[in-house]
Parts: sequence; structure tokens; C-alpha cells
Amino acid sequence: MTCRNRIAAALAALLFVAAGCSRVPVSETRTLMGTQVTITVQDYDNDKLDGGQLPAAMDSAFVEIARIEDLARWDELKKLNAWAGYQAAPIGEELIGLIDRAYQIAENTGGAFRPDLGPLTNLWGIGTDEARLPAYWEIEEALDLISQTVFTIEDSVYARLDPDGASLDLGGVAKGYAVDRACFVLDDLGVTAAMVEAGGDLRVFGRKPSREPWRIAVRHPRELDRFYTIIELHEGAVATSGDYERYFEVDGGRYHHIFDPETGYPSRASISATAIAETCAGADAYATAFFVLGPDAAVRLAGGLELPALVIDENDDGELVSRQTSSFARLRADERLDPER
Repeated sequence: MTCRNRIAAALAALLFVAAGCSRVPVSETRTLMGTQVTITVQDYDNDKLDGGQLPAAMDSAFVEIARIEDLARWDELKKLNAWAGYQAAPIGEELIGLIDRAYQIAENTGGAFRPDLGPLTNLWGIGTDEARLPAYWEIEEALDLISQTVFTIEDSVYARLDPDGASLDLGGVAKGYAVDRACFVLDDLGVTAAMVEAGGDLRVFGRKPSREPWRIAVRHPRELDRFYTIIELHEGAVATSGDYERYFEVDGGRYHHIFDPETGYPSRASISATAIAETCAGADAYATAFFVLGPDAAVRLAGGLELPALVIDENDDGELVSRQTSSFARLRADERLDPER
């Protein structure tokens, strides 16, 4: 065999081996749920998942996220809201469970997070082409409707929303739930270590081959191309809510999408809140609640719930001030970082 033939044979063998495996980490990003969703796989079970099947496994996770987007934002939820005050809607066991979980978190947070703010989000229209500053009386009417809203589970399929005009908005949990479901799909198909991130909400599971923890950057709320701090996590979910995510400006005022359920206006208690929980749906909702509560009250509540949390605000001079639970501080990769830089 000539030297050229030996080289050709070696290359062919290499291609044959590569066809049955996939180098990790492997990362892919797609646009779903109105944001960039990135899946990064660090390791997989060779006995359960052939490396060549890894792209298909990641595709299945993306498909699952798209399914949750339809479930929580358009199809069944839209029917529940449209039939409010008239009759029960067949929304299915999965959506009933997600709504029930959202109401449980609402109870845990004293209403700082609540899933029935649909009349407010529809009124303000933030994030749409119809965003506007409502009149005071419109906000009062929406708050009155929200105070009367009742969600009733009739059986495993049917649920009812009252009164007429009531509306659920699952934006505070849907994205996190989609991340949770994507992680479940990846794990079920044989992925043993991965991160799924969707617009600031992420979940990690499994140890990297290096056995090092996942390093996660928390975005600086005023300098978005920088990080505020970095945390290390072996397992779990992280979500951050910030006033920089979705907003509009009118007459010199800036109005973001995180509403204070007490006032009906965007909350001014914080500029950023980060929560860590077992599930991304939980972290998503608690981050919203902590943002609404503000640094002091949020850290007290997070400590009672045993959830790591970081809440950031600005003082009158525009300087950032923050509070964190001791459990969050222990996760910070480098306490010497100066978050004010």
C-alpha cells in the first residue's frame, strides 16, 4: 500500500468512527418563545445514546420547548381566558398542573407573584406594538377585576376561570417550565450533563466530564455587556428578572413589564432579581416575586423559603446596591469581584 493509500485509509477509518460519535460539548441556539434558546450538552451515556443521535436528541428538546410555547401562550390557555365567566374549558392535565403550581408560588410570596395579571398585561401591552400608558381609572378597573379572579379545577381535564374578563398570564412560569421540560427530554434520551438557557432562565443537570461545577454569569442590570457576578452550580435552575428586559418609553418615563400587583404599575422596588431553585419554573416565578418585593423584603422571604437569591437596586445617586441570602453568597465563584466596576 502506498503512502497516499495509507493516508486515505486512515482518513476513512476516522470518518467511520466520527459518524458514530459526537464530540462534546455540543451547543445549538434557536429562536423560541420570543427569545434565544441555547442547549449545551457536556456529556451523554454511550450505552443509551449513540453519539450520532445527539443532534436528534437536542432537536427533540427544542421541539418540546415549542410545544410548551403553544400550550402556555396560545391554544389551551387562550381558550380558558376566552371562556372566563361562562363555562369550564378543556385545558388538559398538564396546563392545569402548571397553573396550580403558579398559584402555589403566589401564595408562598404573599401575592408578589401571581398568574392572574392578564387584565394588566393586556392593558399595558408591553412587548407589543400596542404598548401604551393607561389612564389611572383603567388600571383601577383592571386591579378590581384581578381581585375577583378565581381559578377552579373541575377535574383532570376541565378548569374554569371567573369572572368575565378575567385572564391568566403565564409569562412568569412558562419559559422556565419549557426549560424544565427540555431538560427532562434530554435526560430521558441519554444526555447526562447539559444546560438549557432561554433568555436569562436556565437549568443545568449532571456533572461535566471534568467534574467541575457549571459557572453561570449574572448579567449586570445597567451594563448589559458585562456580568455582575458569577456563581457555581452543580445542579438546579437560575432565573433573573430585570427592568431592562422588555419596556417602552413615553414622555421621558420608562415602563417595564414586571408589574406590582398592588399598584398596577411597573414595580420600582428593584432593577434586577435572581433566584435559584430546583426547577426553572420555580426560579422564574420567584425571581419575579423578589423583584417586586425589593431587596430587603425579598431576601427575608428567600431566606425563609431556603432559596438562594440576589436582588439589586439603585440608590438616589444611581449607584447599585444589593442584598443576597447567605446561600447565594456561598455560590459566588469569586467574592473578590467588584460588582460596582
